[in-house]
Amino acid sequence: MHKHKTIMVSLIVICIAGFGALFSDVVMADNEHGFERHFEREDQHSIPFLETDNEGNETAGQMAAWLLLVANLPVALSLLIKGMNRFAPIGAELKKTLANINRMQKKALMWLHYYLNLSILGIVLWHWLSSRCKSSALPELGLIVMVTVIALGFFIKFKLCPKSFRKLAYQIHTQPVVFIVMILVLTIGHLIVD
Repeated sequence: MHKHKTIMVSLIVICIAGFGALFSDVVMADNEHGFERHFEREDQHSIPFLETDNEGNETAGQMAAWLLLVANLPVALSLLIKGMNRFAPIGAELKKTLANINRMQKKALMWLHYYLNLSILGIVLWHWLSSRCKSSALPELGLIVMVTVIALGFFIKFKLCPKSFRKLAYQIHTQPVVFIVMILVLTIGHLIVD
């Protein structure tokens, strides 16, 4: 059992490091090559709390992005393992092993998904308040979708929504299209704002 936990933790660290390297390369690419995109004027930013310093705003945005990655890693691993079990041409023994690994990682890591996503809300709201931009509504739309998805997850987890609404809330919360739209809107919105 201890060996499986060590392997699982190692795989998670490797995944986080790989995503982190990929994410930082994508973000840093514009600055390293001297290429900058400006789709708006500087006077279109409204930063009510940090008029002179944008560093805290950037830090909050990066913290939110990293925490979202960590918080949703157990779900991504579970979907990957389930997809492999369903679609990959692998033997029954390997499918059983993958199912056991999935069960273990969910038992050990799903608390990250439940509680870290809730804590991210505060950071995301601070980031939005300190960097609102008048030239695009996409970041606000992404924020609304993100808050909705997190709130639905909260209501489902702690059984705070009526039973008649629970199934619909679960379907919306787990809908891949909603997640993809949220990521696209946030990404495009940030590219426009930056």
